[in-house]
Amino acid sequence: MLVAMRWALAASVILAAALAGGEELFIPMVGQKQGQDGTWWSTEVWFVNTASTTGGYAVVFLPGGQANVEGLQAEPPLDDIPPGTTVYRNDLVPGGATGVLRVLTTDGVLAFGRIFSAAGRGSFGQGIPALPRSAALRPGEVGHLVGLRRTPQFRTNLAIFNPGPEPGTARVRLVLARGEVAGEEVFRLAGGGYLQLDDALHAFGLARAEHVRAEITGTVQLLVMASVIDTRSGAPTLVPLQR
Repeated sequence: MLVAMRWALAASVILAAALAGGEELFIPMVGQKQGQDGTWWSTEVWFVNTASTTGGYAVVFLPGGQANVEGLQAEPPLDDIPPGTTVYRNDLVPGGATGVLRVLTTDGVLAFGRIFSAAGRGSFGQGIPALPRSAALRPGEVGHLVGLRRTPQFRTNLAIFNPGPEPGTARVRLVLARGEVAGEEVFRLAGGGYLQLDDALHAFGLARAEHVRAEITGTVQLLVMASVIDTRSGAPTLVPLQR
């Protein structure tokens, strides 16, 4: 009995040490719901263990439109993933929801997401690597989303996520090709809050525009990205943030 207890304690210490060497990651803009123009958004995630020993991963879904402080602080048990293997999951986002996946991994475990329209015409969709907290804009720093558009063929969705527990604001400014400011608005974000602006350019009053740049800054850390969607095929293309 004593030997068994010692082995159990050793195993727990090893797991804690492995997680301490791992990462907390985020996959924003995930969904499992009906969208515009006949789209049906679905999410898939792959987890790959590149280490030579058994690793682990856990996922917490953070819904949009609410505070998610408890979800940010949650420490769920890890699922094992043997060395060199890939685990595929398409059941991580609840039906009818959009938001962010918070991913906890041990050292050497990678995560990659795919967001696509299951009602589309065969496109792979939008690939999103899991992002570390260090990828977020710092408070007061300005980030840029380039090449946004709204035409009969394309529309743009904008995603903003606060990965910290404190509430804050995000300022979004749309700038046209010649430098004119087309609109500006400040949005409040709760701790762990996720905001998705569907057809964002239209929401700012732009019925038709191309070559639009969004400037983003906040009072808290922000993970920001955009998605330009082909309305004919339902295919989204990721627009990553630039500094």
